[in-house]
Amino acid sequence: MKTFKKVLLPVTASALLLGACGNSATDSKEDTIISSKAGDVKVEDVMNKIGDEQIANSSFSILLNKLLADKYKDDVNTKEIDEEVKKEEKQYGGKDQFESMLKQQKMSLGDYKEQKKLQAYQKELLNDKVKMSDKEIKDQTKKASHILIKVKENKDDKEGLSDKEAKAKAEKIQKQVEKNPNKFGEIAKEDSMDKSSAKKDGSLGYVVKGQMEKKFEKALFKLKEGDVSKVVKTDYGYHIIKADKEDDFNKEKGKLKSQLIQTKVQKDPKLLTDAYKDLLDEYKVDYKDRDIKKAIEDSILDPEKIKQQQQQQQQQAMQSGAGMTAGQ
Repeated sequence: MKTFKKVLLPVTASALLLGACGNSATDSKEDTIISSKAGDVKVEDVMNKIGDEQIANSSFSILLNKLLADKYKDDVNTKEIDEEVKKEEKQYGGKDQFESMLKQQKMSLGDYKEQKKLQAYQKELLNDKVKMSDKEIKDQTKKASHILIKVKENKDDKEGLSDKEAKAKAEKIQKQVEKNPNKFGEIAKEDSMDKSSAKKDGSLGYVVKGQMEKKFEKALFKLKEGDVSKVVKTDYGYHIIKADKEDDFNKEKGKLKSQLIQTKVQKDPKLLTDAYKDLLDEYKVDYKDRDIKKAIEDSILDPEKIKQQQQQQQQQAMQSGAGMTAGQ
């Protein structure tokens, strides 16, 4: 049984700025943290300058990391996360280049590792709090393979075919697969223009609803295990889709559940804020400043505020994408 520790939330500016000074840190806004002949600097002055919401966000992030690490330290393999980061470093051309990329995002390598660990802890929290049956997971996922014949995006596209040629080739392949469904993998390796999946006999692994184009998903989720679709047209080209046997479902369902929970949380942030509130209650978190308490409750723990932030981020991403397109 875990020990429920009482945690004091370091919400005042003095706790943030002078936390390393032990007993010299203060809880009162009226207390002076720097004095001079020209005048004193009080806690309230610093809080007004920084802003309650910024202090609340920083404080809550620090606290959340402590709580989740304490609760799930035995469930998350932090060594594996460190190994994942090392692999990412190699993919970006080495440690120096990776750290340079992180600096552009105003983040250190240590910050990035802590963020990944926090994400892993949060997954564990949501897995505990959001209940989902095996049936619900199966209804929302499907294991699939496909063969793709690409349509040219423009005249300079050397990889794709014209729409007419792509359709004709896909229809020919579909007839081949229909006659020899056991050779789907061989045909995918030879003919599919989706190079990443072609190496794996056309396998896409498990597809989660909302992950692929609607036309692709609609065709896939109608299929029974082992069935092959007719030719399906999407923005990428023409597909022949196969519903694969889900003989590894029990092994993969944990990952699938996490993916589905993330989708659920995006649609309903209250799932996340309720999980946070339960965690704060469990650890008997004690706020020492009512203004910061209000800031946390009005932003981080308010599902409607989170929805607004998500919408703003989506709009910014769309504007950024439009700007890039216009600049090309």
